[in-house]
Amino acid sequence: MIRTTLAELIAFLRRPVPMAASGLNADGALSRWFVLTAFQIGVLGLVVMPLIALWQKAFALSPPNAFEGMGPLALWGGAVLLAPVLEELFFRGWMSGTRRVLALIGVVLAGLVVFVALGRGKPLVGGGILLATVLVAAVTWGRKRRDTGVPPWFARHFALLLYGTTALFAVMHLFNYPTITLAAVPMVLPQFWSGLMFAHMRVRLGLLASMLNHIASNAIVLAVALSWG
Repeated sequence: MIRTTLAELIAFLRRPVPMAASGLNADGALSRWFVLTAFQIGVLGLVVMPLIALWQKAFALSPPNAFEGMGPLALWGGAVLLAPVLEELFFRGWMSGTRRVLALIGVVLAGLVVFVALGRGKPLVGGGILLATVLVAAVTWGRKRRDTGVPPWFARHFALLLYGTTALFAVMHLFNYPTITLAAVPMVLPQFWSGLMFAHMRVRLGLLASMLNHIASNAIVLAVALSWG
């Protein structure tokens, strides 16, 4: 199981292709999830984080300060539960590639764009935009829920979309640091590595599997960081 699972991972990273996720209820799915999660966290802790620590020391970079001043409840609830769920929904929810999901993602993104352009700082306008987005999303899902086909363009450009959104996922974590410089860019290598693993797990096992992997990874990293001060 371990060799087969890791061979599938390597093949996927070499040539990412969309597929119908098996879900965690399929035969062998839980074993595959544990292997991939252990591999992701193991490489993160034993290889990636030590390299990042050396880079941080070499360039005298400040540690991340995104969660400074947060209490334990907010810290664990935000970083370990809320953030993984929202990030998986946004960055990897679309990876099934079905027309129903792509249509829903399109509506949500359009609503966010309109909200940012017109609704920020305006409670009534912003609330109306968010409500309209929810209603349009509900109607869109109702009309498209049976459309499970994958557009040819999606399969053709899947590798570019996957690596592009994974890079975006990593780069967004630069805002966790007090100063953004070119020297700070390699500091998001942990997020890039983890993002690739979450993507494979999402495509192979489903969105719930990637969320659980993300939660487990964040919990372990946070626990180690707090124990080391």
